[in-house]
Amino acid sequence: MKGRKRHHAMSCCVLLTVLIILGILSIVLYILYRPLPPRVVTSPVETIVQDFSLLPPSLTLSASVHVMASNPSRAPFRYGETVTAVTYHGEAVGSTVVPAGKIGRQTTSWVAPQTEVDGIKVAESPHFASDVVAGALPFVVVVKLDGKALVLRAFEVSVTVEVVCYVQVYVLQGDSSSHCVSKVRTGPGRNY
Repeated sequence: MKGRKRHHAMSCCVLLTVLIILGILSIVLYILYRPLPPRVVTSPVETIVQDFSLLPPSLTLSASVHVMASNPSRAPFRYGETVTAVTYHGEAVGSTVVPAGKIGRQTTSWVAPQTEVDGIKVAESPHFASDVVAGALPFVVVVKLDGKALVLRAFEVSVTVEVVCYVQVYVLQGDSSSHCVSKVRTGPGRNY
């Protein structure tokens, strides 16, 4: 009888030790391979104001933007093509198309989204004249990329990256500036 009790106690200790080691290993892998928010920097390549007048209100604007996205995660991220709205004071005035792509683990990639803004919708806005007098037209672009992160080269995890860019276009100088904020979600209802 004593031999059996000792054998059961030893088996329980070994099983408990294995479970503790697996738990610690799971926590370490989660910390190392969890998706991290990307660093996103936009750099206007060219902003051309082709036609601008206050009376009658008109604006023809073309903007070419390059986006530098840094993936600090240890897992590569691939995403599909995304089309999002460009808004001016909450009203949709254009669209941005982000082509499908992949950002490797702990690397930086350049993305060249195609952006089109309907100058007539901007010029018809009641905020247009006051924004021109202030010197800048504020646009907001929200890009939501749904994709997959490959963890340990074996497991795919669904990841959603949401990037909100606040863009100021200085029509009189033909220049622009931007500030972007990003957030990552994995699975339903989880924020990291």
